[in-house]
Amino acid sequence: MRKRSSPQSEDPGRIEPLAKLPVFWNLSEKRAIIAGGSDAAAWKAELLAACGAQVDVYADAGHVGPAMQDLIVNEKVCFVDQPWHIGMFSGAAMAIADCESDDEARAFSCAARAAGVPFNVIDKPAYCQFQFGSIVNRSPVILSISTDGAAPILAQAIRRRVETLLPPSLKGWAMLAQTLRATVNSQLEPGPKRRAFWERFVDRCFSSTKVPGEDDRQGLISDVETLCSLPLSGSVTIVGAGPGDAELLTLKAVRCLQAADLILFDEGVSSDVLELARREAKRMLVGADDENAAGRDANLLQLVGVLARTGKRVVLLRAGDPAASATVIDMIEDLQMAGLHVDLVPGISERPSRPFVANDLSSDAFKLPVTSEALVHTG
Repeated sequence: MRKRSSPQSEDPGRIEPLAKLPVFWNLSEKRAIIAGGSDAAAWKAELLAACGAQVDVYADAGHVGPAMQDLIVNEKVCFVDQPWHIGMFSGAAMAIADCESDDEARAFSCAARAAGVPFNVIDKPAYCQFQFGSIVNRSPVILSISTDGAAPILAQAIRRRVETLLPPSLKGWAMLAQTLRATVNSQLEPGPKRRAFWERFVDRCFSSTKVPGEDDRQGLISDVETLCSLPLSGSVTIVGAGPGDAELLTLKAVRCLQAADLILFDEGVSSDVLELARREAKRMLVGADDENAAGRDANLLQLVGVLARTGKRVVLLRAGDPAASATVIDMIEDLQMAGLHVDLVPGISERPSRPFVANDLSSDAFKLPVTSEALVHTG
C-alpha cells in the first residue's frame, strides 16, 4: 500500500481509474439520426425513441430489416429512403450507424466529427466517441453496465443478476421521490436533516414489495415535519475495517461508510475499503505512527467531538477489530460522557490463513484415526 506522508498534505483519491466516464444523456425532444436499417440499428433506434428522441433513419428501402420496419409502421421513427450523407448531421444531437466496412465507418465518424455531432458505429469501437452499456430499466432509476468492450456477455450476465436484486416496485418509489423533492428541499436545509429524510425514504422503499400508495406518501410527509422540529445532532461511529479485504467488511460497516460525512482512517485501512465509502464524504488520514501516541489519541478525541457537534456523521475507521482495543473503549466512554451518540461496529481481527471448504475431506480435521477396533465395528 502506498505510504502517505501526512494527513494534511494528501487526500486519498475517492475513485479508482475509469476506462470510460458513465453519463446519462437527456435526448427528450432532440433529433437523433440512424444510418442503416438492420436489426442492430433498429435496436438503437428503439432505445433512442424510448428516451424521447426524434429519430430519423436513413437507409435504402431495400435494406430495411423487419425490426426496423415495425418501428417505421408504428411511427416510432421517421424513415428517409436514402443513404446517409453529410447534410443529414445538421441539428442532430447524436448519430449512430451500422456500417459494413471499416472504410464506411471511418467516413461516417469523420463526417459526424466535422459536424460536431457525437457518434457511435455499432460493433466498431475504434470509430466511436461513446459506447452503450447493458441497461437495467426501472426508469427513472436507470443502471448502465459496461466492460469497455472487453466482454459484452459479462455485462449482460451482470445485468441479469442486478435485475433480480431490484424489485419492480422501485420504479414507483423513484417516481414518488420526484414528487416529494420540491417539498423536501423547501422545508429541510441541505445537510444532515435532508439526508436523514432520504435515508428514511430508502428504508421504506426497500422494506416494501409493493408500489407506494397514498399512505406511504403521507408517512413521508410526516417524516419531513418531524425532522423540521428536531435539533441538529451529529454522531460518531467507530467501524472495524478488518484485515484489509473489502469483502470481509460487515454489511453494517458498509452502511456506515455510505452514510458518513467525514471518515477518519488509520494507515492500516486499505484503499479497497475506502472505495466503498460515500463519494461526497471527506476523508482524513489519522493515527499515523509516531512517538507521542497518547497525545495523538487526545487530539483525535477532541477532533471527533468538535466535528460531531456540528451535526456531522463522523466515522472513525480502524484496521482490525476496534472492539478488542482498550484505547477505543476508553474513547467511546469519553465521547459518551461528552454527550455524543457513539456506535461501535466490530470488524474481523485477522484473515484466515487457509479458506475453509465444507467438502474438503483431505483436511486433517476430517481424518479419523483408524484402529483395529474401529475396523471390527465397521466391518
